[in-house]
Amino acid sequence: MNECRAVRAFARRLEVAVACGLVAALAAACEHSSVAPGVSDSDPRPSSLPALDVVKRFIAPDPVATFDGSGQVAHPDVVYTPPGAFAYPWHLVLTPTPYGIATYEDPSVYASVDGVSWRVEPGAVNPVAQPRPDAFGEQLSDPALVYVPEARELWLYYRSFTADSDLVWLTRSGDAITWTEPAVVLAVASGEALSPSVVHRAPTQLFVRESADGLSWSSPAPVSLPGLMPWHVFVRWVDGLSMWVMATNVKRGSGSCLTRRLYLATSGDGLEWTPRARPWLVAGGDLAGLFSAVVYRTAFAEVGDSLRFWYSGASSVDPRCDLAGAACPRPLLRWSSLGTEIRPLADVVPR
Repeated sequence: MNECRAVRAFARRLEVAVACGLVAALAAACEHSSVAPGVSDSDPRPSSLPALDVVKRFIAPDPVATFDGSGQVAHPDVVYTPPGAFAYPWHLVLTPTPYGIATYEDPSVYASVDGVSWRVEPGAVNPVAQPRPDAFGEQLSDPALVYVPEARELWLYYRSFTADSDLVWLTRSGDAITWTEPAVVLAVASGEALSPSVVHRAPTQLFVRESADGLSWSSPAPVSLPGLMPWHVFVRWVDGLSMWVMATNVKRGSGSCLTRRLYLATSGDGLEWTPRARPWLVAGGDLAGLFSAVVYRTAFAEVGDSLRFWYSGASSVDPRCDLAGAACPRPLLRWSSLGTEIRPLADVVPR
């Protein structure tokens, strides 16, 4: 198994955590099977925002208008930027995933004044990136967003994959509307680069790659995350806890990628990680029923004395459903609207 790491860079070290596939063939084949199972960054802490008066402990859906019209999404990543940096303080990147169809997973960016209601910014167009016409069978996935204050830019990393390679691309924007031509910053064999999580701070990792500029990356080096087989990771420094926090869904073996458990782990140095003994979220465990079948990628941000989580995952679709004019022969997965939950920092680690 290729374990996973992050990436260090840009002056104060920008990092990209790259989750690695168990088997090379899994990268292209298993990310979003349509059959139901059995049924970046460390942004400036938004200190100007008030502490949340009411803790929202139950996940509630946040509707998002996707370019394909489905409203079904996966793989969120969220950043907060300081006042005046952009027209909106919150930005979100995610990928549409209607009924688990991976060919729609083109990175799309949204803006918000409060981190709750999301819109396509005036003048912007989604998706931000699409597969190259001359790259046979190429698909995109796994976007990660980071604010780089030195450049006053948003940097969007995302993955593309074919049958024989994984590429991590970078595109940048100074206004969150227009984006530079994407450039490859990492090229590896198929299954060796999954789920970048970008951190503008000090090292955190599964596998660590180093960079002085966020463009050229070193060879990977391992870290310790005992007891878990991570799949899609999100890492952030949490000021209120004075530690790194990681959210990762986990696999139980080399089979399906339709993961059913999400764990949090903490670290003081980004090298040695301590997972919580119990999962943070289990498929079927949210009262809204958004994630009855799959718990997938999660992003979070520190707001006052709480963490706000954005979840993605899937519920099962009735076997009698009709999709594209044809009856569904087997249960499908309906990828959720974005799910939001707010929890106090005291919930993250035992006090």
